[in-house]
Amino acid sequence: MKLTFRPMWAILMLCPVFSQGAPISPAVSDTPINFFQSEAPFRYDFGEGQHRSFIQFYGVIDLTRARTNHTLPANYQLSNNFYPYAGTRVTNGASTHTQWVNGGLQDSRFGLRGEIGLFNIYQIPFKLLYVLEGGFNPIDGSLNNAAQTLADNSGTNTNHNVSADNSLNGDLFARQAWAGVQAGKYGRLSYGNQYNLFFDIFAAYDPNNKADTFSPFGESGAVGGGGGISENARMPHALKYTNTLSLFESTTLHTGIMYQLGNAESTAHGEGMAAQLGLENSRFGVQFSCNKFSDAIRAASAGPGNPLANNTITGALFNTEATLLTLRWFPRTDLRLSGGWEWYQLRPSTDSTLRYSQLFDQTVFGGSISSGLDRGFKQNINVYFAGARYEFADRFPRLSGLSASIGYYDTRFDSIQGPAVSTNSQGEIQTYTSILDYVLNRRFDIYLAYTNNHFSGDRFPAANFYSDVSTLGAGLRLRF
Repeated sequence: MKLTFRPMWAILMLCPVFSQGAPISPAVSDTPINFFQSEAPFRYDFGEGQHRSFIQFYGVIDLTRARTNHTLPANYQLSNNFYPYAGTRVTNGASTHTQWVNGGLQDSRFGLRGEIGLFNIYQIPFKLLYVLEGGFNPIDGSLNNAAQTLADNSGTNTNHNVSADNSLNGDLFARQAWAGVQAGKYGRLSYGNQYNLFFDIFAAYDPNNKADTFSPFGESGAVGGGGGISENARMPHALKYTNTLSLFESTTLHTGIMYQLGNAESTAHGEGMAAQLGLENSRFGVQFSCNKFSDAIRAASAGPGNPLANNTITGALFNTEATLLTLRWFPRTDLRLSGGWEWYQLRPSTDSTLRYSQLFDQTVFGGSISSGLDRGFKQNINVYFAGARYEFADRFPRLSGLSASIGYYDTRFDSIQGPAVSTNSQGEIQTYTSILDYVLNRRFDIYLAYTNNHFSGDRFPAANFYSDVSTLGAGLRLRF
């Protein structure tokens, strides 16, 4: 387990020291905190007047008993231990598995967030905000570390268990680590490791709320936040500006822009940009966003069958462009309809080859990674989705706390276009997901979920891939 601690995090941990005013005191003073009903049981308020501030410890523990019909054994270092949307190759190790897994609806996590009142200028309050958040598996206590799963499945250990690349690669606060300033109606400017704007939008517009084990947008960072590359679902060493302005009749205008220096590994090569524009009110919402990255890294297991590649990883470089359009509508207060379209394109990287001795603290087999596509080639991928979520409380008071959601997701991989004929690149994944969730109180909910993924096209030949991979699970989630 890798514990990485960076100077910015140390500074943030000491932020309360720099606040003026009264010492720290519980948010609910002189009365016992009701853990099951309190909105934030581990929040403490401090300061007075324009320096009012708070610090809060929070987290999620989400455990699911899940059964997948065709899969390698679960891997507890991934944020979603089963990965049905990725497909399963026909191998001796793949079979039906029933296991306790992490993150049916949400990756389990712990975090610290806070706000420090700084000063007012012409009635505009300025505040310092910060978030530190890590993901872990409550079954064995391990941190999310996708790069380690790739290394564990390299060389002669190919197809040992489930493995995948993503943006959670063993850092203590890999999920989020940022600080920024909120200036009232003028918005928020922040710096650090932050969600891509695509990620933020999918969390609000996915019919199944980006469920980590059951929704494609939760399982895959490539389609669920990274604009084609899973590692880009979070943007490290990035500046992010967001603002929400009230317009008329409770309608709000949402804007955002991000710039990342470097790629997911370091600031030495590449860059990333993202922008967002949207309108929302109580009945309707629309969001548009775009991404563009250069020298983006997609990590992978190395050297199948080669003992020299054991415990190493490799990767590929891409330039990417992506757009996202989402819609949602509330025909009634208890019914939400949502859907959208995502397009992204993979292109050859700016640098054809880059030297890396390590990626995400794993040794790189061969000491370098190269472009995933040759010059003159490109590939388009489109994702269409639609679904609904229904809250039972309004029409059926006895079922207060119960909600149901259903979604259809269609991922289409076009053939790679270029000077030569492409094979094994065109394909389709059709995904159906449904979730029943019952909220017991502010802290606990229980759920039943099912997803099926149908694979077709020459990207997923029937001789090498199972055509249908499904997961059924029942779980318990604690939020605090």
